[in-house]
Amino acid sequence: MAALAVLAAPLTACGSDALQRCVPVAAKSATPGELIGSYKGSYKAEAVRLTLSSGGAMKAEKWPTGDYHRSELGDTFNGSGTWEIAPATSSTDRALLRLHFTKPTLFLKGDTLDKLTIGTDATRTTVYDDADPDVCPDFRLQRQQP
Repeated sequence: MAALAVLAAPLTACGSDALQRCVPVAAKSATPGELIGSYKGSYKAEAVRLTLSSGGAMKAEKWPTGDYHRSELGDTFNGSGTWEIAPATSSTDRALLRLHFTKPTLFLKGDTLDKLTIGTDATRTTVYDDADPDVCPDFRLQRQQP
């Protein structure tokens, strides 16, 4: 039975309390000070980098086209723009990092990932695409320590 639990853990919502979660629990709120910094991607976001600066500026490297409506993310681009925190609402129940790309200008709203769930715990801050809360997110970025 214990072996089955270990095998099933990656298929559940990022593990259980007994195992470290693949991402922190979604936050209901966050402050800009908690998010400012450089983020490095992992898993399907392996080469992705995101920098959130004070004043709301952001820079993304190797950011994917496509969004949750597509099963696979598309080509990547380097871009910049602004960011903001959208607090939890009754429909989202979690705070979201909203990215507004101004460069390159070829993307229409919805042509790229522009809303990420914010997760924090005692040791890490992670932003991720929470397309299916029953499995660990494929697209996740963790804030790097200064």
